[in-house]
Amino acid sequence: MTKLCFAYPWATLGGCERVFINRALAFSKFFPGTELDFLFLSDSGGLSGFLSAIERYSLTNTTQVVESIEKKYDLVSLVDCPQLLGEIGSGDQRYMVECHTGYAQNRRYLANLPRTCNVVAAPSKNFADLIRREFPRIRIPIVELRNFVPWDIVPTQTHRDITLPTWNRRPIFFLGRLDKLKDPLAMLDAFCLLERRRTGEFMLLICGPQSEEIDINHEISVRNLHSYCALFPPVPFHSVDILMRAVARAGGIFVSTSHAESFGLSAAEAISSLIPVVLSDIEAHRTLVAGYEDTMTYQIGDVETLAERIEYVHDSYSDMVSCLGKLREKLSASTFIGDWNRIVPMTMR
Repeated sequence: MTKLCFAYPWATLGGCERVFINRALAFSKFFPGTELDFLFLSDSGGLSGFLSAIERYSLTNTTQVVESIEKKYDLVSLVDCPQLLGEIGSGDQRYMVECHTGYAQNRRYLANLPRTCNVVAAPSKNFADLIRREFPRIRIPIVELRNFVPWDIVPTQTHRDITLPTWNRRPIFFLGRLDKLKDPLAMLDAFCLLERRRTGEFMLLICGPQSEEIDINHEISVRNLHSYCALFPPVPFHSVDILMRAVARAGGIFVSTSHAESFGLSAAEAISSLIPVVLSDIEAHRTLVAGYEDTMTYQIGDVETLAERIEYVHDSYSDMVSCLGKLREKLSASTFIGDWNRIVPMTMR
């Protein structure tokens, strides 16, 4: 039986934890019997949700959370986890390093990787290219281990669906941390333009963990948007796809105003749920909507164009939905498995 361990510094309600759940589903489908462990160095509020997702997806027989790397694994993956590089890098445990963080300061550890590290994996080609530019002295392979959305391997469970209120306005949906990197204020400002130009046609649906960087309630209040905004707390990992389906049925438009992404998981989930998207013009997003950049992306800082893109998607909604079937094909679980099979031999010393 193959034994794998993925280590990460914190158990949060963020994208990496959703990536881990998706991987557990893929291994269960393509490599049944693989023993999969996850190690979080600390609980930042997401551990109970992670454990709940493992149970909800019936993964408990093969997947567990461990407190340390004590047993011998066929492979350990350190995902932005430099805290363990000294211990793992000086021993005989086979390992790899993955970099997913969109925060530049959190990537600095890549400048001092142990000589025993044979490969660095990134969740997209453009992010692998970014790492190469930032750390030109890295002489080991920097490869692509693509993130994905398991829409092709997890059957739709309609009994778990939720129904949103019947709104007269089309929801503009934001899912993510409410901090400066994700920049929800740009979406609020674009909405103000939309409400002046097309009164009564749109509303805001915001879901995600709040941060100390932005007082989102205050920002909504000073723009007089409380009447047009539904603010949700973070949803459990296993409920993201349920919420996405509900937004799709409500005719929603997904918006990401993020300044940096290693992959753009929330946007990928929206595309996989056939929700039309308007995304900031960063490489990760351009890759997700390749071929449709002119209608689905806008330049960061250009709030006017953001509003115009939302209007265009609104006015061409059925045509935009039809485009998404092609885009989600490259987000399937099989793309990850192909990358995994190519990379694992590279980790041999």
